[in-house]
Amino acid sequence: MIHGAGGSIEVWYRQVADFARHFNILLVDLVGHGGSSEESFGNSFSFSKSAEQVMEVVNHLKIQKSHFVGLSLGSIVVRMIAKHNPQVVLSMVLAGAVTKLSAKTRMLFRFINRFNSIIPYGLLRRLIAKNMIPQERYKESKKLYLKNSQKLSFDSFLNWIKVVEELNTRIIHLFNEVTSIPTLYMMGEDDKMFLPEVEQTVRNGSENTSLVIVPNAGHVCNVDNKSFFNLHSLNFLCNI
Repeated sequence: MIHGAGGSIEVWYRQVADFARHFNILLVDLVGHGGSSEESFGNSFSFSKSAEQVMEVVNHLKIQKSHFVGLSLGSIVVRMIAKHNPQVVLSMVLAGAVTKLSAKTRMLFRFINRFNSIIPYGLLRRLIAKNMIPQERYKESKKLYLKNSQKLSFDSFLNWIKVVEELNTRIIHLFNEVTSIPTLYMMGEDDKMFLPEVEQTVRNGSENTSLVIVPNAGHVCNVDNKSFFNLHSLNFLCNI
């Protein structure tokens, strides 16, 4: 299970008990997040690098095949792993997936890149949270993001934003590549930032790709509606 930018393994706490009844679970804190060590990527930062670091853990544990679950920008890391190490990936569950940036999202990221030198880091994090999770009823997800994103350094935060904005076209191509790996997208019905783009991605995808809309949920759909998310994702995984 791979969290998104500014998150940690804590975002999966509502899945652990249910998933552990069926699978051995590996929760990974990406570099600079949660309990992992900080690392300066500099100009070499990329989603491919993050995917390689996850694979270092997988190989160290001698895991030959696994299901991969990714949340938000973690979905890009999972898709990178599937691209370069397809023999390891049994299936993918991509929650709150980021397959393309809308014009509004690109404008937000450009604003952050342009004015990050004069706007306090805390305010930038709250700005991201407000746009990703604007609904008041999903305040638990927003609180969880703001808590975990404190661990991420300002430089790492800017690297994530910059890379996503600059590589938008490549991300689109990545998710449009046909794959034989069974893939399930789980998207909150109120995820206004990314749901429309994922719907288009699924329409253009292969017969191995499907989409489930999570009711009463926003971007962090696995937290907002745990019961629905666990039921449908486990039904998918257990039938691979």
